[in-house]
Amino acid sequence: MDSVETGTFLGRIPFARIGSGQNPILVINGGQGFMMKPDPARISKDARRLKRLLPNDRSFVLLGYDPDPATVTVEGLADAAGEIIGRHLDGRADVVGISYGGVVASRLATRSPDKVSRLILLASAHRFSTQGRRLVRRQIELIEAGNMKGLLREFTSMFRNPWLNRLAGLRIRLGANHILQRFGKPEVIVQYLDAMLQDELPCADAVPLDTPTLIVGGNKDQFFAEAMVEAASRSSGMRFTILEGHSHMAPIECGTAVKRSIANFLQ
Repeated sequence: MDSVETGTFLGRIPFARIGSGQNPILVINGGQGFMMKPDPARISKDARRLKRLLPNDRSFVLLGYDPDPATVTVEGLADAAGEIIGRHLDGRADVVGISYGGVVASRLATRSPDKVSRLILLASAHRFSTQGRRLVRRQIELIEAGNMKGLLREFTSMFRNPWLNRLAGLRIRLGANHILQRFGKPEVIVQYLDAMLQDELPCADAVPLDTPTLIVGGNKDQFFAEAMVEAASRSSGMRFTILEGHSHMAPIECGTAVKRSIANFLQ
């Protein structure tokens, strides 16, 4: 099993690192990075899962989220990632953003293009689509109503494979209380989700045009499909691996294809 180094950057942002090679990839985690408590065991588990999708010969750093932020904005998250690259990753890095983290990574590339060598948006885009924003708003409503089990059930229809959806539903029915014990503070989760609803940067300023970029995802992604199409219309230089018929869970269901696409892009 790969050894995992864990710690915090800037005294507040948790991270996990696998490998000690030069020029590590910086990966900005998805929403699970703030929905779950950022204890070392949790972020280590996330990093080991992520390793299955990244090139075997590259080390990487998985970046989480401040568990007790004063305020949350997309710009602030991007600037913090940029500061981490400047202080800890020799000033420049290949960056992967997963889902929520992809919006942050995209903003990082537009605000600080000198710090991003290449950008990969995994099951993500420069913004949430209209349906994605609707789903985020629904998540906030469930949390504010105290219906955390309802929040969990929102994720039982995300897979393309119906058996995986049923398995996710069974796991929640049998272990919802245990899962919820590992959740972060509801008010903090709302802060992070609401930051995306407040993010209104025009498309022309949000799509990174000067950074080599790859978008990998399903054409039926519930959160980002529309925005992927929009990105393609804005930049002819972007590369895409669009998995037909697949949803937001394409990286889980199509791991081999996703890993091959990422490795080819970073070669």
